[in-house]
Amino acid sequence: MQEFSKLFGAFNIADFIPWLGWVHANEFNRRLARARESLDGFIDTIIDNHLAKKIGNTEGKLDGDVADTDMVDKLMAFYSEEDVSSAKKYDVVFGGTETVASAIECAMSELMKRPEDLKKVQQELSDKVGLTRFVHESDLENLAYLKCAIKETLRLHPPIPLLLHETAEDSVVSGYRVPAKSRVMINAYAIGRDPSAWEDPDTFKPSRCLNDSAPDFKGNDFEYIPFGSGRRSCPGMQLGLYALELSVANLLHCFNWELPDGMKPSELDMEDMFGLTAPRAVQLVAVLSYRLSCHLNV
Repeated sequence: MQEFSKLFGAFNIADFIPWLGWVHANEFNRRLARARESLDGFIDTIIDNHLAKKIGNTEGKLDGDVADTDMVDKLMAFYSEEDVSSAKKYDVVFGGTETVASAIECAMSELMKRPEDLKKVQQELSDKVGLTRFVHESDLENLAYLKCAIKETLRLHPPIPLLLHETAEDSVVSGYRVPAKSRVMINAYAIGRDPSAWEDPDTFKPSRCLNDSAPDFKGNDFEYIPFGSGRRSCPGMQLGLYALELSVANLLHCFNWELPDGMKPSELDMEDMFGLTAPRAVQLVAVLSYRLSCHLNV
């Protein structure tokens, strides 16, 4: 999936000068084919297993309990086998997997780079949840500072840094004519770091989001659009936020985190690697220890 993401965002001269596509098309296409084959094999195995389970249920060989279903079963109930086995499987895999995973790592990295904010989030978790249980979905609304840390992470590290749109009609934007059917790249990464819209734009400051007038990411404030805006905004925004907030909350609640080998927070590399998504260029390495009083079988 990471290879696929890199290739989606990689420079391909054929995208700009089609007749020069032969320059490095062979190697580029070979990498695409290898990544596609690997991903197909992984996903098709899952689909085949569910098809076998479905046949088994029909023949009475397996327990057909409704509780024993998952997202793939739900897709197969709405779409034909051919549809599930084609583009929709990539929507499911890419739409909510690598984007959320990279956002979790970025959030943890930013908080570890600023221990004072990490302590504030953990203190809030101790006060609102306690140290005898996991964080539940119902707790999230009470974790204001955690939500601010997530918002700051999405501002600095939007899951999809470049948003692709196509104009529906001829338009004029800031004096520039944009013809209909033009492909327009919206740089959400640069917008979130625009110094004309943000004070200290490259600094991770969760406290800036405590203000009720702070921009929200639902698409109404154009200086902050990690999920896009309007009809073409991300349809999985709420599900992605839920997975991101609950994962980060439990990671910080269940464990204490330190950098390895005496590494200082200021030494943590926060550079991003651009592709379809923008994961960290250097993966986070951290040392954890139990934080909850009873360990709760973590």
